[in-house]
Amino acid sequence: MKTSWKYAAPGMCFILFTCLMLGSCSTRAIHPEPARQASNIKSILILPFQDLSRLYESNIHVRCYLCGQVMATGFVPDSAGPFMTSQIVSLMEKNEGYTILSSDGSQDLLSGMMSGPDNAAAAYLNLYIGIGKRAGADAVLIGHIFRFQERKGNRASVESPASVAFDLHLIDVESGRIVWTGNFDQTQRPLSENLLELGSFIKRGASWVTAEELALGGLEDILRRFPQP
Repeated sequence: MKTSWKYAAPGMCFILFTCLMLGSCSTRAIHPEPARQASNIKSILILPFQDLSRLYESNIHVRCYLCGQVMATGFVPDSAGPFMTSQIVSLMEKNEGYTILSSDGSQDLLSGMMSGPDNAAAAYLNLYIGIGKRAGADAVLIGHIFRFQERKGNRASVESPASVAFDLHLIDVESGRIVWTGNFDQTQRPLSENLLELGSFIKRGASWVTAEELALGGLEDILRRFPQP
């Protein structure tokens, strides 16, 4: 459904990022529930994608603080977060089964929300649940970017291909549980290295794609497995 989405104010992104920084040493993840229909979820608040590459060194494998999925880090430009956020909102608006809520003013909802157990993952989860409750949402959708490296070259040939890694988590506000997780971690490879990627190769115009194109394709693939109301 259509929403009056606007990019979140800088204060919101700053506070979220600060919270992540404070808990980057968390050792236990909160494992998501098995995928199922989200019959009790009608409205979803989409929060801005968070850049987790700033928490760690580049080119290392790190574990998501919410679900435990391991991803390889890399460079993430400042434009990646707004791009990914606008794209997920646009794609989710096409799902008529859900009402997509704007995150306008969510920076005000963040004030004082970093409370809860000492475990960082639980604190983050409580933070997002609190934001969702105050916004009147049934669920919150939060994404993290681990890597968003642009290709070096052009569509015909590259020195190095585009490489993207991100994840998404749907959190049920009422139960406080992660009810669905999707992730994408891919570096485009030439068809000669993997004939199984013929479909993707053709879909991408039989060319070397940009990081934005690779990420958008990943989002579209992930959302095909998004739970239905």
